[in-house]
Amino acid sequence: MVRVILTGGGTGGHLFPLVAVSRKMNELARSQNLGDPEIYYLGPGLFLESSLAREEMNFHYKIIITGKWRRYFSFKNFIDLFKIGIGLLQALYEIWRIMPDVIFSKGGYGSFGVVIAGWIYRIPIILHDSDSIPGLTNRILARFATLIAVSFNETAANFPKNKTYFTGEAIRDAFFEPSKPETERSLLHLTSQKPTVLILGGSQGAQKINDIVLDILADLLSIAEVIHQTGDENYLSVANESKVAFQGLSGELSASYHPVNFLVEPEYIAACHSADLIISRAGAGSIFEIAASGKASILIPITDSANNHQRKNAYIFGSGGRAEVIEESNLTPRLVMSVIDSILNNSEKKKNMEEKAKKFATPDAAKLIAQALLNLIPH
Repeated sequence: MVRVILTGGGTGGHLFPLVAVSRKMNELARSQNLGDPEIYYLGPGLFLESSLAREEMNFHYKIIITGKWRRYFSFKNFIDLFKIGIGLLQALYEIWRIMPDVIFSKGGYGSFGVVIAGWIYRIPIILHDSDSIPGLTNRILARFATLIAVSFNETAANFPKNKTYFTGEAIRDAFFEPSKPETERSLLHLTSQKPTVLILGGSQGAQKINDIVLDILADLLSIAEVIHQTGDENYLSVANESKVAFQGLSGELSASYHPVNFLVEPEYIAACHSADLIISRAGAGSIFEIAASGKASILIPITDSANNHQRKNAYIFGSGGRAEVIEESNLTPRLVMSVIDSILNNSEKKKNMEEKAKKFATPDAAKLIAQALLNLIPH
């Protein structure tokens, strides 16, 4: 029986690649007569339980206390030092209890204790870094990893050359499956013949994107049907404030706005397939999902991401006409509407963006990582 521990920080950007790799491991293990692997998740609880239920995953999981070291003075650093120590002790116990054959880490501060504990037990570890600029935790943990996989070629220079490989980002298979327009539009309650704009703020939402959407909502609905993932915390306020924008609009226009707190997998895949344009943050997961879907996009990188990695992610993907990039400092209603118009009203530009985005996708990433994990297990 193959036993695998997955670990990573507590957002969708860390969790969904773990979902993709675990599914592929199940497929490969069965095809290689290794049986059904036992898959465990150890890490922070933020976003975990609700997401596993939403994605219908059957991980065994154990919440590990985690601490975050900030690169500026904060009294929270002293508290989090104790959390890091407690998390390491928890990880040492849980890994001793499970004794896995291999560990796969998506990085982030939530993975620190698990990777260190796994190294102490001399368990093979694959570390994956999604972003163009690796985070502090992954830079530290790289020395303890057996292999390191990266999503961007540019990232490899930050890690030891002899054990670092480009795989791309692990994306769920459904993104690469053919679209089923009638079924997907029905699932999303899309009714108009206008283009569809999908607006995402990452798994936790983005207040600045929500605000700009509300500012342009009346104008946007005149040319498009809108699916807007607001994030759990912002949903009620966005839904209430949108009613102000609807004043004076026809019922047909207001019915073209579909705010949702969080898109679960069937709806999220359907939304990506149905969209004519995606407006999103520039986390690696979002970028590679846009690429897999082959969609035109506008990327708005968050300004306070670690090492400003979202900005670099955005410009790498946007280079050569794959996407438009708008920085938060330039985020105005007029500019956003102008860029949206320049894509939706220019079919040649839109098609060119879609074709170039599709070529950026890495459909074999999950399989490559899953097979590498199985290869590290003595048979």
